[in-house]
Amino acid sequence: MVNFPRHDHEHTDCIFCALDPRTKLISFLLAIISTILVPYHSYIAFIVIFLWLSSIVLFSHKSFWFYIKNLMKIYPMIFFMTFLLPFTQSNSLGVEKILFKIDSIHIYLDGVFAFIDLNIRSILIFTSSLILISETPIVAILKTLTFMHVPKWIEATVIYMQRFIHIIGLEFNRMHLAFAARSFNMSFFDKTKAIAKMSSIYFIRLIDRSERLHLAMISRGFNGEIYTRYELNWRFIDTVIVVFNIILFSILNLGWII
Repeated sequence: MVNFPRHDHEHTDCIFCALDPRTKLISFLLAIISTILVPYHSYIAFIVIFLWLSSIVLFSHKSFWFYIKNLMKIYPMIFFMTFLLPFTQSNSLGVEKILFKIDSIHIYLDGVFAFIDLNIRSILIFTSSLILISETPIVAILKTLTFMHVPKWIEATVIYMQRFIHIIGLEFNRMHLAFAARSFNMSFFDKTKAIAKMSSIYFIRLIDRSERLHLAMISRGFNGEIYTRYELNWRFIDTVIVVFNIILFSILNLGWII
């Protein structure tokens, strides 16, 4: 059994934070689904979703700079997963549209569009998830999942990942501190080689910490059930916001898909 204490330090002065967690979860699920479904040429839809996210940040207790900093931490991964797309021809009609050419290297127009499209979608989805997690206590998310009768293994995965992310940060800080203390007189080339070697060690340690965390949960009697003392409080404003978001994202999807 995992029993979480009640969070009495929630930001009650924050309009968005005071909403029922079910309102937040439903709204952001609608935003994420819309981000996935709208076609790449629906620029207005992406702008509307961006403005919707920006308006939420204005009513939250976190600043724009907080989300930008966290986005910059994850964006390199998004970039390296998509940076080869401009060099691939993806036109289903088989007509090559070469935007730029150097010897045997071709940059295709369709590939550039695919790169931009995936980057925009990934940034919007990550930002939506970040706002939801930053403005909603983990106990509120778990309580909402229980109320919605989500399978127990999903709830266990959420709390496991929440703890594991914290452990990842601790392990990274330890290795970064050790590296900084030993690399002050190393050349850039030597630092690059050391970081490459540290990466494999870092992932091995993460796997080891993950196993230890799982065994610690089992040894303390965790059987898949998660209990919280968090109380849900649905109000009229929650109904208004959910209805508004359903209408908004229905218009976005129906306007460009049908």
